[in-house]
Amino acid sequence: MAILRPDTSTTLNGVKINEYLLTKHNPNHIDMPSVSMTGKIIGVTVHNTDWITVASGTTPAEQYTRATVNNNMKDVRVHYYVDNVCAWQNLPHSLSGWHAADGSGNGNRRTIAIECIMSSAYNSTDKKSEDNAAKLAAALLKQYGLNISHLYTHTHWLNVRDGRNGTVDQLNTMYNRYKMCPAYILPHWAEFKKKVQSYLNAGTPTISAPSAKQLYRVRKSWADAKSQLGAYTSLENAKKACKVGYSVFDANGNAVYTNGGKFTKGQKVAIRANTPLFASAETTSVTRRISGTYYLYDGIACKNGRYRITTKPEFCGKTPVGQYVTGYVSWDNFNQ
Repeated sequence: MAILRPDTSTTLNGVKINEYLLTKHNPNHIDMPSVSMTGKIIGVTVHNTDWITVASGTTPAEQYTRATVNNNMKDVRVHYYVDNVCAWQNLPHSLSGWHAADGSGNGNRRTIAIECIMSSAYNSTDKKSEDNAAKLAAALLKQYGLNISHLYTHTHWLNVRDGRNGTVDQLNTMYNRYKMCPAYILPHWAEFKKKVQSYLNAGTPTISAPSAKQLYRVRKSWADAKSQLGAYTSLENAKKACKVGYSVFDANGNAVYTNGGKFTKGQKVAIRANTPLFASAETTSVTRRISGTYYLYDGIACKNGRYRITTKPEFCGKTPVGQYVTGYVSWDNFNQ
């Protein structure tokens, strides 16, 4: 799956927030929480997840978001992943997450979850991730009229679940054999709280919206402005208007969708794991999920960027179609 592109990017309390909500982007039909948090938010829960090395052009927060979309994060669903560069928002605040391991308890059902991406090294990169998490936590607490006593650890909710008693901070740091989280922040939780408090004291967090609305342009190439078929605020509408041989470009000139042209009859394609197979170009119902080596039946791009595939090169172009075509697959699932 290609590197994700946020629907919007804003700045909150000095932290760049890339919004990519799973409620809008769920191509693999992963399980999602469904409980509303509207009017019920009582705090912010801080977690740690391990630092990962990523390819050039992205960050760990995007990679964790992409892993969630691909159903590689098991049943973990959080509101934000935060690294040393930015945060990626996965869930709206109006929807509960799955993060506190307390079932229907207040951790899952009534707090906003921040996963801070760090390592045990606690180097300058880790400290920047932690600082971004502190800024974000302060902004969220202030947004909902809450104070520092509404800042929780994952371990807090485990202790509540297990029937432990104590103050908020005692439960935040009390040993729990199931899990001590946020693992890299807990050893200096008091200092982290002071940092969040300092950002709470700093005044109203500023929210900076994008300077201009994103437009998706349909052209043969970014440089060929005369070939433009239209400009759309909706990526899906731009894709629908994209003819064979054209691409959809974002405001920075990056091609985010290409409608064929480069694929040919009989071409061998490697299809990514868990790729949805469709019975037609238009249907949204997935027949089944496939992966492996296939061949393009005729190399002709159909609606929604889908191509007909078959299992053997000698089947390409043969009739009756229903006997030889395996189904329709979107070209962006081809490993190229």
